[in-house]
Amino acid sequence: MDRSRTAEGRSETLIARKAETPDLPLPGDNGQRLQVNVLYTTHSKTLAALRITSRLGAELGACPKVLLLYAVPYTLPLERPAVPAGFLEERIRALARESPTEITARIILCREPQRSLRQTLRPHSLIVIGGRKGWWPSKEQRVAWRLSRDGHEVIFASLE
Repeated sequence: MDRSRTAEGRSETLIARKAETPDLPLPGDNGQRLQVNVLYTTHSKTLAALRITSRLGAELGACPKVLLLYAVPYTLPLERPAVPAGFLEERIRALARESPTEITARIILCREPQRSLRQTLRPHSLIVIGGRKGWWPSKEQRVAWRLSRDGHEVIFASLE
């Protein structure tokens, strides 16, 4: 587990699930694998997103990275959120145990999740978000629309 503090006022924890097989580059990819960012919303919605990502991984050699952004109130220091970091880490570990594919996860403790997400993502990132589609736009759909408007490629994994 690797903890660091960024210049943008975020505290990050990197949790990696050790792969059973090494990450081998695909032919002609110059040692780079397709990075797929999966936004953690809820356990079940994120699992739906990881199922989509596992299909991408099988076809395109995608490497999924789960991003869990946790908003820490301004009244608390970033290093001491209202929820213990160990609890957030256990949520990721539980997700990794049920995930259909190997994952890397990053927990980001921040003040403003939308701003931190924009700072974390590379331009034109591929992002998968799990959520429910309904008559009224869900929180996840609104996040997907904002990210798409920012120039990212977004896949919405709908729960049925």
